[in-house]
Amino acid sequence: MEGMVTKYVEKIKIFNHYTNYKGRLFVKTLCDLFNDVAEVQTEIYGVDVATLNGQGMTWMLHRLHIQLTKMPLQNEEVYIETWPSGVDRLFALRDYRMIRENGEELVRATSEWMYIDLNRRRPMRLTEKVIRMSTEHGIPHLEMKPIFNEKEFRLEHIRGGRQFGATFDNIDFNGHVTQASYMRWITNALPFDFLKEHILIDVEVIYAHEIMPDSNIYSDYSMEEQGRYVVVSHQVVNEARSLNHCIAKTVWEKK
Repeated sequence: MEGMVTKYVEKIKIFNHYTNYKGRLFVKTLCDLFNDVAEVQTEIYGVDVATLNGQGMTWMLHRLHIQLTKMPLQNEEVYIETWPSGVDRLFALRDYRMIRENGEELVRATSEWMYIDLNRRRPMRLTEKVIRMSTEHGIPHLEMKPIFNEKEFRLEHIRGGRQFGATFDNIDFNGHVTQASYMRWITNALPFDFLKEHILIDVEVIYAHEIMPDSNIYSDYSMEEQGRYVVVSHQVVNEARSLNHCIAKTVWEKK
């Protein structure tokens, strides 16, 4: 790794197929764009997925927290910036911002990644290279207060949900369901009328167990109204409901 790590910035056009029928960027597509820009920066510093796979290792996402002040609209041009933002125990942190050309922040996000042994499917200690890349540049980590406690999370009084299947298009470079597909299943489990009448402003997901190809899952949710906001708790479980693949909370604002 040569030179000091800096933020990687890329200009993005919000194409029609990136947006919903109201012309707002899909949150699932936002996650895909985050992954794309992060991959470019990891390639620059030699810790990308292809390089790690050759060493029998890979990256696996543990937590993703996104705050959405505004979603960009169809045909807008915006900038996404990303940087490795620190280390917390076995997790390498990575932050993201989506901004307009005038500097207005639309979206911010922070994430926690584990360094995984591909054969054992277990987390390993971060390498010195990753630690230096994540800590020596002096770029501040985005402080974002969690919206739920992983250890205290309980989904009680399930209000609804949908069943989804892990098809070929959901599978990523590690041979399991991409984290962006979880985001789609979490939001698409909600009723159409609810999604029409509310705007997503905050989402936090904790990924627990991989979903493999051709698996069927249930995406369940419960809701709690808090004034003009609705807080939704989510879980994605296997078909037998014996394994929790992820838990999440979303916050929605009534239009």
